[in-house]
Amino acid sequence: MINTFVVDDEELTAAAHAEYIGRYPGFRVVGIALTGQAAARAIIEKASGPEPVHLVLQDINLPDMSGLDVARTLRARRVDVDFMIVSAHRDAGTVRGAAALGVVGYLIKPFTFDVFERKLASYAQYHRLLSSATPASTTFDQNELDRAFAAMQEQSAPRVPKGLSPETLDSLVTALQQVAGFYSAAELARELGLSRVTARRYLEHLTERGIVERRPRHGTPGRPELEYGWNG
Repeated sequence: MINTFVVDDEELTAAAHAEYIGRYPGFRVVGIALTGQAAARAIIEKASGPEPVHLVLQDINLPDMSGLDVARTLRARRVDVDFMIVSAHRDAGTVRGAAALGVVGYLIKPFTFDVFERKLASYAQYHRLLSSATPASTTFDQNELDRAFAAMQEQSAPRVPKGLSPETLDSLVTALQQVAGFYSAAELARELGLSRVTARRYLEHLTERGIVERRPRHGTPGRPELEYGWNG
C-alpha cells in the first residue's frame, strides 16, 4: 500500500484530492495538511512510525511557505519521500525548482480523474520497481533503471487538443471559476470577446474532461439552450 499525504491550502480541494486517491487501488491517504509547516511536521513524525509517507501531493501556494520549501525542508531532514506537485503554476522558475528537488510528477490544475489516475498508475509502477530493492545497498542493472525511470515518463493525454488555444482555454476556465451559476456559450462568448461557435467548442472540451457541467436551460422559447457552469 502506498501511503499518500495531501498538502493544499484549500480544504475542499484537499478533500477532493484525497477522494481521488481513495478511488485508486493500492493507495491510501494517511494525512492532510493545509499549511506547509503542518505538513512538514506531520510527515517527519510519520517517518519513524508504522505508516511512513511514500508520496506527497504537494501544492505550491500555501499560507506560510512555498510548497517547494516544504520539499526542501524534508530533503534537508533526509526524509525518504517522493513529491508530486499539484498546482496551477507552470512558470519556468517553479518547474525548474521542482525538478531540482527531484519531484516525480507535476499535475497542472485543473485536471480530471482520468489524468490523475494515469499519474498514480505511473507512480505505482515506479514505486514498485524501486521499493522491491531491499536492502538499500541493492544494485540495479541498466535495464532495471531504465524501466523504473521510464515508468514516470508516461505522458498524459494532451491538455489542449489540436486547434484549441491554451490561452483561450485558460481565460474560459478563469471566467467560469470566478462567476457563480451557469451561462450559455453566447453569454460567455460576449464576456471574452469570442464567437459563440468558438466558445462552444472550448466549453464542450471542458465538459468532456469533467471540469465543466452542462445542462439544458429551461424557460426559454423554442429548443432549450445549453448552459455551462464550473464543476467544482
